[in-house]
Parts: sequence; structure tokens; C-alpha cells
Amino acid sequence: MSRNSKAAKWVGIAVLGSSLAGCATKGDFRNLESEVRALAARQDTATLALRRVERVNRAVIDSVGALSESMFDLRGDVSNRLLSIQDQLLLLGELVGQSQRSLANMREELIAQRQQLEDRLTARGEPGDTLEATGGEVGGQEVVGGGDADDVAFTSLVQALDRGNLNTARRGFQRFISMYPNSEFAPAAHLHLGELLSGEERLEEAVETYLEVPRLFPTAEEVPDALYRAGVLCIELNDFEQARQLLERLVNTYPGHQYVEQARERLQGIP
Repeated sequence: MSRNSKAAKWVGIAVLGSSLAGCATKGDFRNLESEVRALAARQDTATLALRRVERVNRAVIDSVGALSESMFDLRGDVSNRLLSIQDQLLLLGELVGQSQRSLANMREELIAQRQQLEDRLTARGEPGDTLEATGGEVGGQEVVGGGDADDVAFTSLVQALDRGNLNTARRGFQRFISMYPNSEFAPAAHLHLGELLSGEERLEEAVETYLEVPRLFPTAEEVPDALYRAGVLCIELNDFEQARQLLERLVNTYPGHQYVEQARERLQGIP
């Protein structure tokens, strides 16, 4: 074979190899391009998914923030309500304590007043349980016999009160005041009647009954008692102006009376 033939052969082989190499490079490029596009598509999909996750996260964060604010407001509201309830319980406790002290004081006052009346009656000579007088009717019972009618009738009514016959005693004291308006026992009868009306929650009637004592018997020893009891009931009726007038009258007019200190305490509590 000649030298020229050999050269031509190698040139053909080179051309063929170059053609084959060119074909392989274009195919690889197409594959690479497809893979790049697939990767780009997957990246777009991942990006969209990431954005959706971010939106969900923001929504969750906003919800958690709103819930946190609601919980904060709720805790504040509950705390305020608990404080309000606590204050109301304290106030209720104070009112109950004051009511109990008031009832105890009134009970002690009634016992002391009753003891004073009994001492006075004992000094005059205490009669028996039966009503004996010169005529008339007291507490639904016929009054017959001799003696001071008002003395006997009043003593019998006090005894009925001691036995717990409250309705009988109330009607009897009303009848006594009507029958013996000028009796020395009339002021005490007003006090007893006022106490019985107060026990029946007829507070306005009780106040009017108490105030009859200073009006009708301004020099009677029962006047300061009547002023104090009427003042206490006026406080319960929220008639603070009249309560202040009555209690100040007691304090200023009867400075040595046993109820003066209690009257001062009541005055300090009047709004």
C-alpha cells in the first residue's frame, strides 16, 4: 500500500471519529438540558411548597398571638372578677358582723330596759299574773278588781312579753297607750311597743312609736333610749339625715347616758 493510501485511511478514520464524537456531545447536552429542566421544575414545586408552609406558619403565628392576647385578657378579667368577689365577701362579712353586733347590742339594751322596769315595779310592789284593775280590757283580758289600773296592766303585759306572748303583748301595749296615755308607764310602753314592731319588721311604725316618747314625754327617763333606738332603725331604713339628728341629739343632750358611746360609733358609720 502506498503512503498516500495510508494517509487517506487515517484521515477518514479521524473524520468518522469526529462525527461520532459530535453526535455523542449533542445527545449528552440534550440529556443534561432535560435534567436541568426537571430540576428547575422540582425547584419551583419546592418553592411553592415552601411558600405555602410559610403562609401556614404565619397563620399559625397570628393565631397563637391572638390566642395569647385573648388568654391575657381572660386572665386579667378573671383576676378582676376574683378581686371584686373578694371585696364583696369582705364587705358582706363586715355587714354581717355589724348586724350581729347591732342585734346583740339591741338585745342587751332590751334586757337592761326590762330589768330597770322590773326593778321599778318591784319597788312599787309587784302584782301577780292575773290582771287586776278598776275596769277595762288589756291584752284581750277583762280587768277587774282594785289597785292602780295602769300599774297592774303594765306589769301583766311585761309578764306576757317575758312568756313570749309577743302578739298578745303588742296588742296589749297598744291598748295600754290608748287607755292610759298619761300614765307614768306610758313612755316604757312606747319602748316595748316599738321593740315588738321592730321585731315584726315594721320599722317605720317602730320609729314613729319611739319618737312619741320625746314628743309626748320630753322629761321622761326613757327619752334617750327612744332616741337611740329610733336612730338605729333610721340607719337601717337609710334615712341617714334623721338618724344623724336623733343620735346627735342623744350625744349632745344626754352626754352621760349609757348609749352615748354606741351612738358616737353609729354616727361615724353614717355615710
